[in-house]
Amino acid sequence: MLTLKKQILLFFSLLCICFIIIYLYNALDYLRFQAATLEDNQNLYSMQVANTAKKSLSDIGNIAASIAYNQVVQQFLLDKDPQSQFASYQYVMNLLHNTKPLNNSIVDIAIISGNGNSLNISGDISLYQDFYDDAYDRASTISFLDKAYLVIEGNRYYCQVAAMPIYHLTDTAASPIGILFMALNPSSIFGDNLNTINRVPGELLYVNAEQQLILGREEIYREIKDRAIEDNHFEILFHNETYACQRFPIEAADGTLYTLINSSVYLREIVSMVFHQFFIIIIIIIAAILILFAFLKPVTNSLSQLTVIMNQISSGKQRALHERLPISNGIRCCKEVYSIATSFNEMLDEIERLNHQIFDSYTKMYQLELVNKKTEIAYLRNQINPHFLYNTLTLISGLASVNESQKIIDISLALSQICRYSIKSNDIVTVRQELEIIRSYLMIQMTRFEDRFDLTYDFTEEVYDALIPSMIIQPIVENAVKHGLEKSLRKGHLTIGGRKNHKDDTLVLWIYDTGIGMTQEKLEQIRKMLKDSIDNRLDEGKVPAIPDAAVENDSLGLRNVNIRIYLYYGRPYKLHIDSEYNIGTNIQIKIPFRTS
Repeated sequence: MLTLKKQILLFFSLLCICFIIIYLYNALDYLRFQAATLEDNQNLYSMQVANTAKKSLSDIGNIAASIAYNQVVQQFLLDKDPQSQFASYQYVMNLLHNTKPLNNSIVDIAIISGNGNSLNISGDISLYQDFYDDAYDRASTISFLDKAYLVIEGNRYYCQVAAMPIYHLTDTAASPIGILFMALNPSSIFGDNLNTINRVPGELLYVNAEQQLILGREEIYREIKDRAIEDNHFEILFHNETYACQRFPIEAADGTLYTLINSSVYLREIVSMVFHQFFIIIIIIIAAILILFAFLKPVTNSLSQLTVIMNQISSGKQRALHERLPISNGIRCCKEVYSIATSFNEMLDEIERLNHQIFDSYTKMYQLELVNKKTEIAYLRNQINPHFLYNTLTLISGLASVNESQKIIDISLALSQICRYSIKSNDIVTVRQELEIIRSYLMIQMTRFEDRFDLTYDFTEEVYDALIPSMIIQPIVENAVKHGLEKSLRKGHLTIGGRKNHKDDTLVLWIYDTGIGMTQEKLEQIRKMLKDSIDNRLDEGKVPAIPDAAVENDSLGLRNVNIRIYLYYGRPYKLHIDSEYNIGTNIQIKIPFRTS
């Protein structure tokens, strides 16, 4: 599962990719639209140039006709009298000067006759002699010849020569008497039109009927001419630049007009514009991402810290309950995160308060339970069988009646030692200390019963220093004497021993007597009573079963010892009883082996 920051970054990236795709699609669409617009502009430009040329050529034709059919001009060409010719010369010269401004493409006007009469406005009249024969053979209308260079007042002009035959009109016929020449500026014919279209460099070419270049660059025309292209719309490659070309016929001059646009420059401008826009968009996207992450950083940091603390709490690290989320209620922190952090911190405060409260409650309960346990242990430990006291005092009385003073002293000292031990001894004693009390107790009982039973101690040396709760062996020994050996009609034997179990590091103590033992039914009742005494403590709501009065009376000491073992060491440790009727009884105590 992705983090919030990665999910937002992924979403924003997809959004940016979609935006870039849309932008590139629009850019391509815009490029196609601009290409179509450029083509339309080129058509309009070409038509404008062609119309301008047609109008200019039509005007030139009209001007040429008005001069050619002027009677004074015809008279000047026919006149052979010098005086008359001079008068006509002045008139014709004024006519030509006045006619020239009518069209700004006219650079010079010249009239040449077959009999030598000729004149022109400016320049060298001999320039036109080269065109005389060619123009004489043409039709009566104006014709546009090859280009020529005209020098006027030291300036060289690049011109196209137009010629129109001059006919003398009579009632019966028309005879040619001369040629009207005009030197025309080709650029002006086409209106001095722009060589750029919408800031895109362009070229204008014009060729005459003989496919001779009149206007434009020769190297470009050679490229067009070499390709022998017949379409009116085509492209050429010139100096690694692509030009879009259009061809228009100029019927008035029997020529052809070519308009060319450098589409490579146009494409570069469009691509440059798109690139700059794309670069600006990328900068805006990067800035937006930085701003977004600047605003998201407090949110993601707070959520990350929240996740870390929650994971630590769930893994059981109590120290995490003391940590708090930092809260910054500023412009870069949203209200929701602020509310979450505040609520989470308040929850941790409440948890900590409840933990302290629970801890205090448990401490008080533990202290109370500890006091209760100590009280109960002290009560159980100090609980001395009144029958034993009664029997001991009766024994002392009997010994006194026969003057057994030493035995009375020994028994009294042993009884006082037992009482003092049960009242003032520590809760935990060594096995050695416990055996001293047992020896005192058994000395009293063996004096009372004389030779009714034998006694054997079976302890390893390491067991003597082991620690046990005080008064846990004595009640079992007393139970063995009272309910086993005392009731038996034969001489019995009592064995008290102890070993360390090295496998599970436990201390095993046993008290075995060869008394009357007990039936299997009674053994099960005692085992159940011992088990219930522990189970009732674990389950406070359970109603304890009422044991048989005789069983409870016979096993009160065992019950007390079993409860004390549980209170000291817990559930796994308890008394183990085995018995067989008329054979004997073996009781084992299993507790942890400790010496300190």
